Amino acid sequence: MSDERLDGPRAEGFLTAALALAREASVSSTWFETSIRSLEAAYGERPLIPAPTLAFDLTALLLGERLLPIPPPTQEPVREAMRGYEDHVLARLTSDRRWTRLTEAIAGLPKELRPAAVGVTVAQVLTRLKLNEGTGVSTGIVRRLATRSPEEVLEAGRAALYDPEIAARLVDGFVLMAKAARRTRELLSDAEVFLLENLTALKGLGPRVQLGQLAETAQAVEERLPARLRGQVFEDGDAPTSLEEDSAYPVGGFSSIATVGSMENLVTSELIYMEQGDDPNLRPDLFDVRFVEGELLYYARDESVAVRKKRALVFVFDPSLMRSRVKDRGEAYQRLVWMFGAVTALIRKLSEWLSNEALQFELRFSAEGDDTALIEEEGVLSLLLREFRERGQVEVLRIDSTLMAISQARETHKNRARVMYFTSKMRSGLEGPSAPDAIIDVGEARPRVHWAQAAAEIPIDSTLTGADAWTAVTRQILDGVMKRK
Repeated sequence: MSDERLDGPRAEGFLTAALALAREASVSSTWFETSIRSLEAAYGERPLIPAPTLAFDLTALLLGERLLPIPPPTQEPVREAMRGYEDHVLARLTSDRRWTRLTEAIAGLPKELRPAAVGVTVAQVLTRLKLNEGTGVSTGIVRRLATRSPEEVLEAGRAALYDPEIAARLVDGFVLMAKAARRTRELLSDAEVFLLENLTALKGLGPRVQLGQLAETAQAVEERLPARLRGQVFEDGDAPTSLEEDSAYPVGGFSSIATVGSMENLVTSELIYMEQGDDPNLRPDLFDVRFVEGELLYYARDESVAVRKKRALVFVFDPSLMRSRVKDRGEAYQRLVWMFGAVTALIRKLSEWLSNEALQFELRFSAEGDDTALIEEEGVLSLLLREFRERGQVEVLRIDSTLMAISQARETHKNRARVMYFTSKMRSGLEGPSAPDAIIDVGEARPRVHWAQAAAEIPIDSTLTGADAWTAVTRQILDGVMKRK
């Protein structure tokens, strides 16, 4: 397919023909208006789209509509291309395990943001397919379609399908997407879900791209990590369970007998003091007297507190990491994006492995006189880890200096927390009792891990890709965290 930007009647014919092939082309004008706005948002995200029909179909699917059957086009090439597109693109999208979360995320958005969400999804799917080809159309021409009635646009589109140039262009777009989908393992990733869940907080294209890249790197690292827990687990202490869990799952049975309690725990032998019959002259009986005097016996439950293992892991990010906003040769993402993706994967993996423990993660960003240092990365990482922050597992802090961040972490957790220090410039003065357990140097093309405990330096093979190198670093950190002191 040639990358061409259409204008005038050719552009309108191309768009109307694409709409005529959409599976929801027979529904109300509400869908028509929403689809046009979704296509406008998609062109705002990507200047070239192989076949705009994808935007129309995804509008219906993501908003919970069924794809209705349409009369097949008379041209055999168009029918064949449509069949491949539906089988390899639409069918795989709706069967993906993330599709339900995607539709739920869009349902939770305000109505005015839903077309923009569909446009972002279209752009993300085409990016996953690694398609940089397509046909460009001015967004003004797209908006112009919204001023016409759906019936008029559909009639014009069916007529435009008989134009050999327009039909061939659409066929090329469908075939291109189907071939790319066959080469792609997954058409959706966590990035699309996180983007839609946080679309109201992401006002510009820059933050959306940053969040998407961070989610993709985290997924790439997490997929390469072991699925099961290995090795011994040390403990940092005990933590009581929450009150809801303690009441739902009592720790002990009845441990003693007391003179206070509820009627459900009344000792059954106390019932012998009740007088038989309904004669009011028999009241009060001995049971009533013992009740008033507080002499009835009750079973007392064991009130011991359930405890679980406690573990804390502190990440300290030095402001020198701003130097790592660079791409190495052959890499698709910056060093800094890989680093925060690895941190996200590490938190997810530990939360999965140690779900029965009281886990606590602290992300401490050092300012060192610059309040804006890593401020964008801090915001995006907070969004990506929102689920863990809402559960109280993750806390994001900004500290005045690196040394203060490390020393405060040691004091707060009584030297029982694992402290990981991320930097792109090795800093002196980190020796002594406040020294971090590990220093991760991000200043080179491949990260290096320095372990303070063993006084050993573990480099990463320079021939590894970014995903493999940061997976190796994450494995080393996991091994260090899981080892017994």
